[in-house]
Amino acid sequence: MSISPALFPYDYARVEQAVAAYIPQWRDMAFDAIVAIARGGLAPALVASTALDLPMYALSYDRRTRDVSWFTSQTPLAGAHVLLIEDIAGRGTTLSDSIDFLSNAGYKLHVFTLAHDDQSRIRPDFGFKIPDGFRAWFPWERESITPAYGATGNLPDRAADTYASWAIDLDGILLPDVPAHVYESDLAGALSQRDALAPSAILPGRDLRHLPIITGRPEKDRARTQGWLDRHGFHGPLAMRDETRYRPEQTAQHKAQALMAGFHTHYIESELAQAVEIARLVPVARVYWWNGQTALSIYASQADELSPLAIAPTAA
Repeated sequence: MSISPALFPYDYARVEQAVAAYIPQWRDMAFDAIVAIARGGLAPALVASTALDLPMYALSYDRRTRDVSWFTSQTPLAGAHVLLIEDIAGRGTTLSDSIDFLSNAGYKLHVFTLAHDDQSRIRPDFGFKIPDGFRAWFPWERESITPAYGATGNLPDRAADTYASWAIDLDGILLPDVPAHVYESDLAGALSQRDALAPSAILPGRDLRHLPIITGRPEKDRARTQGWLDRHGFHGPLAMRDETRYRPEQTAQHKAQALMAGFHTHYIESELAQAVEIARLVPVARVYWWNGQTALSIYASQADELSPLAIAPTAA
């Protein structure tokens, strides 16, 4: 049985950090220009060109024909020293063909990629080697991780969003939440009350009947949960919380892990705090908070400037 790779997400903050780490070194290398491979190299190349105050140009690559051409109308001066930038040094020929194109045109070049691994056809001069068993995941190719996209052989013939993979929370989405104090005062009664609930009167505007469900309910509740879903016509795969791995207060971590393990690109969550934490843990996914009537897109990154301060205890 093959094991699917884990995801190593790059949001735009991580892209900027990855480029910034090399800026002092690149300043001493007397580059004349930045050359991006469109589209994956455009975002990091823009960061580099701005930081180095250098002109930016771009190449276009046709995966079907392996033709390389200039994406920009202007090109670097003949013989220029250029920094070629791509998102990943993969197993394909995009990077190697682009290197050959520039070398044959007489340019001196070095190569930076945001990510590479042991399977990369080209080892870049600069870039991060992602851990073994991981796969880089970029926001400009959000849907590329899904099985539907993978079936195209990296040659999609439809708009990217049609390859998206959606998943949803359960309580607060398909049915109303039972208040926490009811569980605390009478667990058995709360579970019976929950089992008798009808689906929510207002649901997110998608066909939810077969969408995967990622819930914080514990695995021991699978039978009664599946029974409710079956009775009301919801037949998507069900991912529940493994209590040996995740405590109730770690439900957001469980959902984030299940989201990535299922290669889902979009997730609808009913609790705001959990939506924020999931968005922080899986920054490339599109996370939505559903408040019962409307949905809000959630983006979250750690604010290092507000890192907690340790306060020494006051002497008695």
